[in-house]
Amino acid sequence: MATTRKIRWLSGGGFVDKEIESGTVGQLRTELDIISSSDIAVDGVNVSDTHELNDGSVVAAVQNNKSGGLLV
Repeated sequence: MATTRKIRWLSGGGFVDKEIESGTVGQLRTELDIISSSDIAVDGVNVSDTHELNDGSVVAAVQNNKSGGLLV
């Protein structure tokens, strides 16, 4: 039986609990089909694919060509 972890995953503008089998960010890219050009942040810090995931990690993936905010 595979080890599962529960992370907080950014989805639709908020964070949701998500069970995963991945142990690293690189494995998470494969499991959740995240494109390789996306930046991934864990607990508010951009990390590499070798970064290890833990229960309770807060994870967000952002495509590099996305932008947001207000222009004033």
